Amino acid sequence: MIPTVPASLASLQPWVDAGVFGPAELHAADVITRADTTTNALVHLGAVLALWAPLHGHVCLDLAHAYSQVRAELAGDDEFDAASDMELEPNPAALPWPSVESWLDALTASSIVRVTHTADPDPVLDNRPLVLCGHRLYTQRQWVDECIVAASLRSRANSAVLTDVSPAAAALLDQLLPPTEHDAINLQHSAAHLALTSRLAVVVGGPGTGKTHTVARLLAVLLANAAETGEPIRIALAAPTGKAAARLREAIVAAASLASSPAAGSVAVGSVAAGSTPALPATIAAQLADLPVTTLHRLLGSAGLSRTRFRHNAQHPLPYDIVVVDETSMVALPHMARLLEAVRADARLVLVGDPDQLESIDVGAVLADIDDAAESALSPLSSNVVRLRRPRRQQKGSPIGPLSDAIREGRADDVLHLLRAGSVSPDTNEPLITFIESDDAMRYGNAAGIRAIVSPPLLASVAEATAGHADTALAHLAEIRVLCAHRRGPHGAQSWNDAIESWLLGATSHPRDYPGRALLVTHNDARTRLSNGDTGVVVTHADGVRAAFRIAGEVHEFAPSQLERVETAFAMTIHKSQGSEYPTVVVVLPPATSPLIGRELLYTAITRTTRRLIVVGTAEAVLAAVQTPARRITGLPEALA
Repeated sequence: MIPTVPASLASLQPWVDAGVFGPAELHAADVITRADTTTNALVHLGAVLALWAPLHGHVCLDLAHAYSQVRAELAGDDEFDAASDMELEPNPAALPWPSVESWLDALTASSIVRVTHTADPDPVLDNRPLVLCGHRLYTQRQWVDECIVAASLRSRANSAVLTDVSPAAAALLDQLLPPTEHDAINLQHSAAHLALTSRLAVVVGGPGTGKTHTVARLLAVLLANAAETGEPIRIALAAPTGKAAARLREAIVAAASLASSPAAGSVAVGSVAAGSTPALPATIAAQLADLPVTTLHRLLGSAGLSRTRFRHNAQHPLPYDIVVVDETSMVALPHMARLLEAVRADARLVLVGDPDQLESIDVGAVLADIDDAAESALSPLSSNVVRLRRPRRQQKGSPIGPLSDAIREGRADDVLHLLRAGSVSPDTNEPLITFIESDDAMRYGNAAGIRAIVSPPLLASVAEATAGHADTALAHLAEIRVLCAHRRGPHGAQSWNDAIESWLLGATSHPRDYPGRALLVTHNDARTRLSNGDTGVVVTHADGVRAAFRIAGEVHEFAPSQLERVETAFAMTIHKSQGSEYPTVVVVLPPATSPLIGRELLYTAITRTTRRLIVVGTAEAVLAAVQTPARRITGLPEALA
């Protein structure tokens, strides 16, 4: 349904007819342009596009590339693309796009636009709702948030070096994370040392490179230092989603349980035999295991129903001495701004994540922007970012590491060569990388090959679920996952779930909640403690069936009626898989013409596996993905560099 265009914005009718704008941005633009004394149509177009941009994840509008920005978002609509590869009608290229010069002149002359050339070190809200910086047009809200993030990060990066770590704690760091490893600098040691000596440490790296391992040992050193000096330390651990928080909690507990020394009350660290794993003192291990982990939203303290206003802010800062945020790539610009306002100026902030993964579903790509800016030696952040490179998730010699590196670095020909060459385990002769090169994954021969891979662990899960064995049913289900770019359509998760159900059940109709059905939670639920992205399985119960989920290492069962929003999850979208890992992953690529195809999407998908990878798609789709990095429009890298 085409929205009604306010009379004051009649010049925007062609864009509305083309499906560019919806009622939300039209209404907001009508309100903010009323104060514009010029009533210039180009100002109206700029205003509504500045409002439109954040709705599509961009922080601002790039006037020089407005058409391509709009065209990409229209084409990337999942509902549209899943149904057809047809060109959009009408074509946005036919719209009356202004020249950049005339657009800049109109905006500069407008009374509702503030013109600046650099980020504001101390942004102030005024009565001009739009901000023009170079070719980038912002709403005031997005501009202020970007300036807050830039100013806070620069200030932290420029702060004095901290030296309040005892010699015993420093020695513990050297034992837990030796300065050198395999005759090379141990970047995990470098990252932990940075966090000990700076107000800002950003630890980035691909899946399995040891980011959480590093954080756990950093925290152990800080706890040991507190015990040594008698000064308690307040630690906050957070992640952007409940699922990510639960996984961080599991990783910290696992790190704490690796070992504790017999000297339960001792903090002093003795010598460690060559080649052995150093043990944490028992008291430190216990404190580490007891550290609470929460979501970023709960850490800041929600204020009513608002998603961007919190109890903790610059006037009421967080009480912690160190704040660690995991999966930072999923943190949107507004939430990063609120976090940086709330962290005390004298506290340590550690941001952890993979900047090469898919961005936040909301506005901005903060971690990727930080990583980009830090590549410049002129940036104050250049010495505050450590990238871990050695893959530890996969087995030694796994081909997944070189493949993910080639994708991340944009080496398309190398990616295609590695996929086509395949790989087998030297120990078991099991295929580790398989490329099914086809434009129709459901074609009989392709489907039969995929079925042979997917069915055994899932049939085992169904059998265990039917017998009422929730724990083993969940374990078998976690052995494999099919990942898709789209939700719907022939290459989508819905179609693959339907196919897999037919393989498992051998029938076209079945109960909604049958034993063995894989479940995906699609929203956070405080009552059940289930988080968006959690996966479970339906199991037989004396009273019918129950939905079993593993929460904090323990299996919990719920009546299906207790779950408000779940969907079948033998296959899921790549977006939903972020933060998860599976021994075997099947990646179903869409056609090369799909606007959803992209480097971050492919990288995220293939790095979900810990052992075996099957990629289904065409060579053209692989090349298109690697050659299409998806960076959101933002001015943060420039502000940081």
